[in-house]
Amino acid sequence: MKKLIVFMLSAFLIFTVSSSPASAASKNMWGKIEIQKGMVGKVQILKDTDLFSVNKGKLKFVKKLKKGNEHGIFGESKSFGGVYKLSGVNVVKKSSSVKYLPVPKPTSKVYNTREIVNLNDSKIVLIHTDRSQGSGIVVGNGLILTNHHVIDGAKTATVTFNNGQKFDVKGIVESDAKKDVALLKTTKTFTTKTVVIRPSSKGLSKGEKVVAIGSPQGLQNTVSEGIISSFRKVNGVSLIQTNADIDHGSSGGAMFDVRGQLIGMTSSGLDGVSANLNFAIATEEFFPLVKKYSGKKHASIKASFPIPAPSLQTPVLGNISLGMTMQQVKDLSGGVYSSEDTNFLYYSDVSAFGLFADVNYEFKNNKLISISVFHYIAFNVTDLDIIETYFDFMYAELSKIYGAADEVDSNWVEVDEGYVLTAYWSSPDHDTVLVVHVSWEDETFGGISISIIE
Repeated sequence: MKKLIVFMLSAFLIFTVSSSPASAASKNMWGKIEIQKGMVGKVQILKDTDLFSVNKGKLKFVKKLKKGNEHGIFGESKSFGGVYKLSGVNVVKKSSSVKYLPVPKPTSKVYNTREIVNLNDSKIVLIHTDRSQGSGIVVGNGLILTNHHVIDGAKTATVTFNNGQKFDVKGIVESDAKKDVALLKTTKTFTTKTVVIRPSSKGLSKGEKVVAIGSPQGLQNTVSEGIISSFRKVNGVSLIQTNADIDHGSSGGAMFDVRGQLIGMTSSGLDGVSANLNFAIATEEFFPLVKKYSGKKHASIKASFPIPAPSLQTPVLGNISLGMTMQQVKDLSGGVYSSEDTNFLYYSDVSAFGLFADVNYEFKNNKLISISVFHYIAFNVTDLDIIETYFDFMYAELSKIYGAADEVDSNWVEVDEGYVLTAYWSSPDHDTVLVVHVSWEDETFGGISISIIE
């Protein structure tokens, strides 16, 4: 389904090219650092090492440089057994704890369309979700960049490389709806190299040639070329306007300059017009996100498909609805706070459907997915009349909300550990179960479980 948004002129509609529904300051980035004037190289910190300052011909300890960081080098000296000069008077000793790399020589090579495709075709993937189809860009080992609207609301996804290899998507690492960017993590790593990203659109000009690669209408890794038509700013997001052909399904695809560098992510175009008016999100909108995860190990990066909060006409317990965050539940839950851990929140003395109870709230990805209510009146009752009356009372209360139960056993049913009475309601967003239980040891409990349907 086409996703339509208003763009500049009310007479036109801008289509997102999934088949489903003043620029940032330029920085010459080299890995994790910016290349600065006078810099001759950088050191990668392989093990925690000491940073010193030079004061009156002596070294003075400043701090520890942490493993994994990078620092620009502006010279070196044989003094003190050999040191690399950082900014100011700071130095780091030459040792096996650091690795020195010289500043790479800038390339001025200009590629033709075929050469740009040969450099990058293997780095663009076709994305299929349970809701839509789009494109993606390899930006790390097991990391795929795409549009937010391609993955929004999806529960599953796969990426397919142009050699036929398929990888399941573990989930979303981060996503930004306003910028329309999302970073995905695959369940397994792959050997494909990443694209080279130009950190900013600053320095690009109208009329420059561009090459786009994506999967319009599911036609994998289709190539088109055009020029930069203009630069736009929409809701604070930098866009590059182009006449290179893109269509529904190209969302999340790549746009390259003549040096083979990624300069934008294809995302949208004007529908219903004769002119070829298409748009790519400029790299300054997503480069910081890519850089944030570029040095991390695949196993350490967390990713998941968020559970969408259901739209319930009636809150399921007091003012609490499934899909709320843990903090929202804390703000609204009655009773007495007992304890919590990562995925559970426990309260006592909660008034639930007219009777006091212990209530356990269960969360996944900080979204409420289940509520378990244990009423005190049904706990270890010796008189079966009381627990049967409790069942009848709660059935009547829940029927006021959900109507007649989809399934009900109002006569005692034998189970492995005793006997139960049960009633079950199915709603579009969640299930509700009423149960009372009598064990072989005459222990009893009664309660209600309300949970999201997954």
